[in-house]
Amino acid sequence: QHRSRSIWNNNPESLIPISHRGTCRLPRWHPRLHPYLERAGLHNLRHFMRLDIDNDLLTAMAERWRPELHTFHFPEGEMTITLKDVAILTGLPITGDAIIDNSRKPEDGWGPLIQERLGFNMPTTTPVEG
Repeated sequence: QHRSRSIWNNNPESLIPISHRGTCRLPRWHPRLHPYLERAGLHNLRHFMRLDIDNDLLTAMAERWRPELHTFHFPEGEMTITLKDVAILTGLPITGDAIIDNSRKPEDGWGPLIQERLGFNMPTTTPVEG
């Protein structure tokens, strides 16, 4: 029986506390980067300097993931996480031009790789220097 059943049945006392947690601290963004993050609409990334990691929760979620359906299966039903969900939770934009690190681009450019991986060609855009 999954832990969520105890919570659903209003019996949280029967749960064994999750004891293994970790914290991941990310380096601070250099202040010179702040205007570029702001201009790209990624200024909310500055708030993600510390991530609390619950390994037991991650394991439980991984066990319930069904890749063939792209959903999590719980006793109470299915759950799908969309890009819009991530955008709402993080405050990061999901529309507009792609931001690409041209210093690491493949030999033939990004076009063939995107065609191969995603199945469509990217529209041509003018690069923004900065």
